[in-house]
Amino acid sequence: MHRLPLSFALLTISGYWRPTKWPTTSLKSRLYNVYSVLMISLLYFFAFCICVDSFTSKNLKIMSDKFSLCVSVVGVCLKVANLFLRRGKITNVMNILLNENCVARDDQEKLIQRKSDNHARKLAIYCEILNESTVFFATVGQYNKLISVRGLPLSDWMPYDLSSAELYTISLVYQTIGLFVCANASVANETLIAGLMIQVGAQFEIFCHRVKNLSSLVTATRSNSVSDEEFKIRCKRILGDMVKHHLEIYEFAETVNNVFQYMIFLQFSISSVVLCLSIYKLSTLDPFSMNFVWSGSYLCCMLTQVYLYCWFGNEMMLKSKKVSDAIYEMDWMALPANLMKDLLLMLVRTKRPVKMTSGHIVVLSVESFTTVVSRKFSQFLCLSLAQLLKSDILSTEFVPDQNVTKFRVSSIQKQGGIGGSLSGT
Repeated sequence: MHRLPLSFALLTISGYWRPTKWPTTSLKSRLYNVYSVLMISLLYFFAFCICVDSFTSKNLKIMSDKFSLCVSVVGVCLKVANLFLRRGKITNVMNILLNENCVARDDQEKLIQRKSDNHARKLAIYCEILNESTVFFATVGQYNKLISVRGLPLSDWMPYDLSSAELYTISLVYQTIGLFVCANASVANETLIAGLMIQVGAQFEIFCHRVKNLSSLVTATRSNSVSDEEFKIRCKRILGDMVKHHLEIYEFAETVNNVFQYMIFLQFSISSVVLCLSIYKLSTLDPFSMNFVWSGSYLCCMLTQVYLYCWFGNEMMLKSKKVSDAIYEMDWMALPANLMKDLLLMLVRTKRPVKMTSGHIVVLSVESFTTVVSRKFSQFLCLSLAQLLKSDILSTEFVPDQNVTKFRVSSIQKQGGIGGSLSGT
């Protein structure tokens, strides 16, 4: 795609996004469809195995560890399904950026667009490094330990006997590849959504730049017009383009929210579960073990995914608020009266900022991120306190104390004496 090429490239490599430039009837499109079927089958069978393994575990601690991974893999499956179901809408969203009003015109606008594209690209690279490193620590980094106990990186349950060395090796390689594919798909999906928010912010910056230059543009138009009638027609065309651009930005942001809001809500729900379980798991591990390293990396991945949504949703909201500031700061004295009235209507619309939501429930902002993290940390403290109290109760030995027994006997005798004196009266 013309924007966010790295995110779409990761999806294409994983088999979950056929390039839009390829004709649907071409041979490479058909071969890619076969490849997509294989990769989807790999992912969903992978999710099935981890679900069965987590729910059939008899040890509660092992079950909680596997369940935190299970929900992440199932979440990736749902995100991939959403990409296939909403492919047409995602393509339409990206095509909005090709509209004439959304394309950068002067050097300043091109600089804004270039900075946003580079920001999205670096974000995808950093997230890919983090996620792939986490998978490496969970798989290749623990091969010696896994092979010694004949274990698997994610799911110890497979629908066949693992006593055979060949089947065990195939399963080990399969789960390693499956985890890397999950990481790729997850990074591509998260950076795609975050990248689209970055593009919305870039469009608001470009719009603010055009608003600030409106007075100079009107002045140049007046000097180049041969009559007042021509000047009015040109002003209407200029203002019409600005209003159309403003509406296209709002349409772009609303469409992004409608396409991905349930996936954002899904990620919030998954991260809420994983954060609490992962923090508790880290508190019970040896800090110098490879298991601690990969669990810590996994926790960072979950935090990063939520943070991306909240941070760039907050940035998009702040940049939408700057439109009203740009309108206020422009040179109003150089504008004709009818143009001022039209700008006032636009100013009223900018008072309501653009907001990204998570399933119409949570507004994506920095405050939402801090709320989620603080609540999960509070739940972790409750779990730790409950575990500590449980261990103290189990380790306590009740030893009979003769002094306590004597005190209880003397107290009973005194109560009997008091009772006798009362009955005698």
